[in-house]
Amino acid sequence: MNVIDYQYFETFIFTAIFGVFAIYHILLYIILRYKALLYYCVILIGLTAHFTLYLLLFDADKSFSLLVQNTSLITAMVTTFGFLIFTRNYLAINQYKTPRLNKTYKFLIVATIALTIIHILNIIIAGYNTFSKLLELLAAFTALATMILNIISGIKLFHAEKFNKYYLYSYTPYLLASILYVITWLLSYFFNIKTDCILLITSILITLQIILFSILMGFKFKSIQDENKRIQEEANNRLEYEVDLQTKQLQLAKKELEIQNKELETVNKLKNKLFSLLTHDVRGPLNNVSTLIELIEDKLSDSPLKEITSKLKSDVNDRVSMINTLLDWSYKQLEGVRVHKEQCDLNAIFITIIKEFERAALDKNITIEQEVLCPVIYIDQNMLKVMLRNLLSNAIKFSEYGQKIMFSSKCNSDTIDIIVEDFGTGMQVDWFNSKNEHCPQTKKGTKGEVGTGFGLLITKDFAEMNGGKIICESEINKGTKFTLSFENILPD
Repeated sequence: MNVIDYQYFETFIFTAIFGVFAIYHILLYIILRYKALLYYCVILIGLTAHFTLYLLLFDADKSFSLLVQNTSLITAMVTTFGFLIFTRNYLAINQYKTPRLNKTYKFLIVATIALTIIHILNIIIAGYNTFSKLLELLAAFTALATMILNIISGIKLFHAEKFNKYYLYSYTPYLLASILYVITWLLSYFFNIKTDCILLITSILITLQIILFSILMGFKFKSIQDENKRIQEEANNRLEYEVDLQTKQLQLAKKELEIQNKELETVNKLKNKLFSLLTHDVRGPLNNVSTLIELIEDKLSDSPLKEITSKLKSDVNDRVSMINTLLDWSYKQLEGVRVHKEQCDLNAIFITIIKEFERAALDKNITIEQEVLCPVIYIDQNMLKVMLRNLLSNAIKFSEYGQKIMFSSKCNSDTIDIIVEDFGTGMQVDWFNSKNEHCPQTKKGTKGEVGTGFGLLITKDFAEMNGGKIICESEINKGTKFTLSFENILPD
């Protein structure tokens, strides 16, 4: 085998090795998606292309040899570019941790790209041979600067991360081969020396580096897997601890809730007993007392005693009304009230409510008039009666002797309005608007009647529960007008 055949065979073998490793690392990147592998593939592709050019030089004519030589700058810059981006990624060089190194790498990356583009444009457009030689020289110095920068970076960041120290170990053959190759190229550029032996040495060193790097990447991925496993185990342990902690907290909360439920049951029983006491043992006897006083009053002639019985009857009626109002409000707050809507006859309801307050109105010589323009409404009848009782009780309470009260209903296009209007002392509208559940305000009536202050609250709540609202219009010493406004709907 002659020298040319041996050199061709030697170059072919190393080119094939580089190509196989390039394909292997591309496939590895596709599987693992690790950027350092992709950047390393750029180096291997550049080397494979560069050594392929040496194969093409054998038995090539002069014009083709010139084309190959021009192309070699491009493949050399691709390899240099790969070195820069790989080292920058592998050693975690960035603007936050290593700003100066990061700027230097960025500068050289831009330089390699710019040299490649300028060289291609020169070949295509101008074709200046002297300029091409100058670009080749600049490319060689750029490659040499890249190798030196990589060595400096490896030394400076030797202890920065666990696997950084292996960068220098595994890249020593590669860096030596690159430096040796660039220096030899520069010497051959200025002096006529043979480079066959140097090419063989660099090829062997590069092959050794590829093997070392493959081993290194295996260890690094094993380390990454171990670290991920450790992080996952820590996360699982932390999650298990938090779940146990929350479980214990839920168990404690459950026990507290059970205790509170038992206490609530006790309170409910006490509340029911209290309501039973108010309903049967207080309200019932008071109604009987009121009836008895009326019978006694009817038997008495005009005398100071009759005036006393009249005052006593008024006080008893006030207390009965107070108990009724408190019971209505308490049931709503503590027991909950369900709305049972039905079609109601307003005329009949007005008559019933007016009859209940007939004697209270008679005591003040108050006339109660009614005007039913809208006779039917779809509403909870019991709630409506409670609302009307409260409004009529207030109207009588704040009306002067001999005045009148108007009960009316009217239909609008989309609402039905029920109106209770008096012409008494009136009230502050903002006083009504400022009423709240925690501190209801009270005001004595024209004859000193007292109340709980809950009547209007109940009326407002019951109106809203039936999809309506209460509107108050009032002027001091001119009277008050309450409007209960509900949707004008009929049952399905």
